[in-house]
This record gives sequence, structure tokens and C-alpha cells, in this order.
Amino acid sequence: MIRNSINSILYASALLFVLGGLFTLAEPAIGFGAATSTSQFIISQVVTSEISFQTPATNITLSPSIGGLSGGSSDGTTQVVVSTNNLTGYTMTLAASSSVGMIGNAAPSNNIPAYVSSVANVPDYTFTTPSNKARFGYTISASTTAELDQKFLTNGSACNTGSTNPGLLHCWLNASTTAVTLITSAAPTAASGSTSTLAFHVVINANPTPAIPNDTYVATTTLTAVTNP
Repeated sequence: MIRNSINSILYASALLFVLGGLFTLAEPAIGFGAATSTSQFIISQVVTSEISFQTPATNITLSPSIGGLSGGSSDGTTQVVVSTNNLTGYTMTLAASSSVGMIGNAAPSNNIPAYVSSVANVPDYTFTTPSNKARFGYTISASTTAELDQKFLTNGSACNTGSTNPGLLHCWLNASTTAVTLITSAAPTAASGSTSTLAFHVVINANPTPAIPNDTYVATTTLTAVTNP
């Protein structure tokens, strides 16, 4: 019986020794998994803002010709398309090389006077020319009404109020050397761009004072489109 007990003890000890060895072999795999390391990085690309006249303004010959004594009226239009990818959109202004109106080619001292609005710098709903006078003015319409400057919007009877596009029929102003804001957008344009149409109008009433001698009268105007900050 003593021998059996000793054998049992030896057997148990041997079994514990073997199990202990197996644990020792297995333990590092359990306690120390595969090592990892990460490296995160960022790729950046700067895209600059650009702006261009996809369709620039063209020269206009007002039509029809007007008799210097009998008088009459004439009209002409030009269309421009502006494209920009600027996040905050763009602003377009108009300025003339002279504030006096249209200037005679042969005799620069003669002119078709600039339009005179009822309130300075505010367009008139109706193009109004006093008797025996001549006037030259312009208005604007936009494919996106919300982009028109407020002074060119109308409530149907006055300008600089309301939210209606004048449609080249109303909201007349004089061209001057002071740049006038026409369009303000708040976002990039569509791929097709932002379209605006400018209309110019001349009225010469019969027997104007001062006289309007025969000549070709010219007004040089500049549209400037700039990206918003």
C-alpha cells in the first residue's frame, strides 16, 4: 500500500511537471500577441479660386438712328456670362469712362447727357426725359433674380424695393465713373455660369436744349467681376 501511495505521488508530480511545462510554453503566446504599429498621414491639395467672363460683353450700336431735331428713342443690349468656383461667389460692377453721358466722336464737347434719376444713385422705375432734353441710361436683368443688387429690384412701381426682376423694362440709372454694383452672388456659379443682360436706352426729345449735333456718340463702359472674400 505504501508503494502504491508513493507511485501515485510520483505520478501526480510527473503530471504536474508536464502540465507546468506545457503552460510555460503556451503562456508567452497568450500574454504577448503579435506586435502592431500604425502610421497615419494626410494628403492635401490647394485649389485656388478663379473667375472669368465666360461670355464677355460685346459692342452695341443703339438702334434706330435718331434725328437731332425731330428726336426719338433707341435701344441696345449686351449679355455677359460670369463663371467662378469661389466659395463665396462674386460681385460685378459697372463704371463708365465719363459721367456726362455719350460723347461725340467728331466733337467731344458735345454729348447726349447721362440719365438723371429722381433720387441720386437710385434707379427710376420709368425712363423719364423732360421735354426739350436728351438722356442716356441703362438697366440690368439677371438669370438669377436673387443675384441682382437690391437697387435694381422692384415692387412693380418703384425700384430699390421689392424682389421682382425689372426684365430690361424698368429701373433705369445713369452710367458714371463711380462703379455701381450690379450683381452679387454668394456661392460658386453653375458650370454654365451666371448670365446677366444689360440694356441701354437713349431718348432725344424734339428740339433738345442743348442741341445734339449730328455725330456718332459713344459711351465706354467697363464691367468688373471680382471674387468675394
